[in-house]
Amino acid sequence: MAYKSFSEEIEENDRKLSGTMIKIENATMAFFDEKGSLKLGTLAVAMPQFEGKTCVSSILLGDRNQVITKVLAEYLARTFNGIVLVSTHLAEARESEIGPALLKLAQKLVEKAKE
Repeated sequence: MAYKSFSEEIEENDRKLSGTMIKIENATMAFFDEKGSLKLGTLAVAMPQFEGKTCVSSILLGDRNQVITKVLAEYLARTFNGIVLVSTHLAEARESEIGPALLKLAQKLVEKAKE
């Protein structure tokens, strides 16, 4: 397997959000943005811990939307049981408003990847 890529879009609260996920042999990369702009934004890395422990994650770049970026990275790391890089490039928004929509978008990408 060289790589597989998946894309999804949703519209929530008058915001068009898009997600692109690229799965390679040993990792997953996901990009979340508005209006299909696909730009690098706040970047997080996450890795699952074994023996029932939680994920280890860290912000590598950026300062906007850090919490939701880490949440998305940890969710995907647990789901795929591997290393994940997640980028979010979003206009100023409260994470409490945009977070649920981004999680829904991530779930749609996961469904596509598992088909």
